[in-house]
Amino acid sequence: LSGFVGTWKCSGKTFASEMGPEHMTTATVTGKWILNAKWLEMRYTEEKTSRNPNPFAVVGYWGWDEGQKKLVAGSVDNMGGYAVTQSSGWNGDELVFEGPSHMGSMTMNGRDTFTKNGDNQITHSFSVPDNAGGWKKFDEETCKK
Repeated sequence: LSGFVGTWKCSGKTFASEMGPEHMTTATVTGKWILNAKWLEMRYTEEKTSRNPNPFAVVGYWGWDEGQKKLVAGSVDNMGGYAVTQSSGWNGDELVFEGPSHMGSMTMNGRDTFTKNGDNQITHSFSVPDNAGGWKKFDEETCKK
């Protein structure tokens, strides 16, 4: 996970959904080791714009579960949501965390996919299950150090 440490500038898109209309996003992400380097703290903060008047912000904590032999992540956001996810680790240049995401009275499975494009660029998308048994992207952005 050390490749995530640092400050990243992201640009992308949140797709139209029941949460609101499609809009472009820009954000800053910071990653740093905390608590004796047992947890990686990831902070994602979108910029407020006329097309994004309620920018999203989330703080996540990523670590290793020795018992499960998996990466784990817990996150909370500025809309009252939270998620607890896990990952089997890197598969080539792709890292996927999956698990329950909670927003208000709704709980759904969520999937965060990170794809490395060299040492200084990562593409991220968040997806939710679709009605056909696949995954529908909620948002997608490219982040550069």
